[in-house]
Amino acid sequence: MQIQNAGFGAVAGLALLVLGIVSAAQAADTNESGMRLYAPCVVCHQPSAWGSPDGLIPNLAGQQKRYLTKQLAMFRDGARVDTAMQVVSAHPKFKEQRNIDVLAGYLSALAPNPKPVLGSGAHLRVGQETYTHICAACHGVGGAGEATNRIPRIAGQHYPYLRRQIDAAAELHLDLAPPEMTSALRGMNDAQKDAAADYAARLGSTAELTDSKQFDEARH
Repeated sequence: MQIQNAGFGAVAGLALLVLGIVSAAQAADTNESGMRLYAPCVVCHQPSAWGSPDGLIPNLAGQQKRYLTKQLAMFRDGARVDTAMQVVSAHPKFKEQRNIDVLAGYLSALAPNPKPVLGSGAHLRVGQETYTHICAACHGVGGAGEATNRIPRIAGQHYPYLRRQIDAAAELHLDLAPPEMTSALRGMNDAQKDAAADYAARLGSTAELTDSKQFDEARH
């Protein structure tokens, strides 16, 4: 019996080893496929998928996979409008849902930009209060978003992009965002929008989360 058990253990161990090798090979193949699919996006989003240096084009690395999948399909189908994105998503490869899923998975597995473009930092206390009362319920206290409900990660996203999207969600994408979100965003004044976007951009990084003016005054 002990010999049989030893034999079974060896077979089980070999099976697990083979399974591990196959899984690793499949993961490597998926990663390579994701890199190939991402090639047309590099011009705008950069090789690292960290977005443009000026912060107007978003960081895609580390974004929620299901959110990316939905947005790519929306650009492809014309439900969301952006000339560059619609040109890329119109490629025949993206007619296949599997390729969209692979690209989204590849991007979500990348490390987010550790140094996003930030705002002035002058009114982060207002930003924290606004974010806590309006944004945190959906996007999370840390801004990580939620995979199951396709809520995007906004922590560490570029301030210029976030600021523009706040207005876009409130005005241009009324049919593409929850009504409670658009209503809340429309109720924010420009100062609150600036501060909330700046605060969210700093979440998940080492950037200062207190008002820079207060910080400077405390040092002097």
